[in-house]
Amino acid sequence: MRMPENFDAEVYAVVAEIPAGRVVSYKQIARLVGMPDHARRVGRALAEAPAGLPCH
Repeated sequence: MRMPENFDAEVYAVVAEIPAGRVVSYKQIARLVGMPDHARRVGRALAEAPAGLPCH
């Protein structure tokens, strides 16, 4: 399965919807973007997240 070109953008959109104080795993985010086997890629996307995205 190929990684969609907008994978990072999809991850950022999901993360932006997580309420403050809520903890969500990379695996859960990967499932929400439809790529359940790509939790490590979610981690990489969040390591390069734009400033202001509350992900750490």
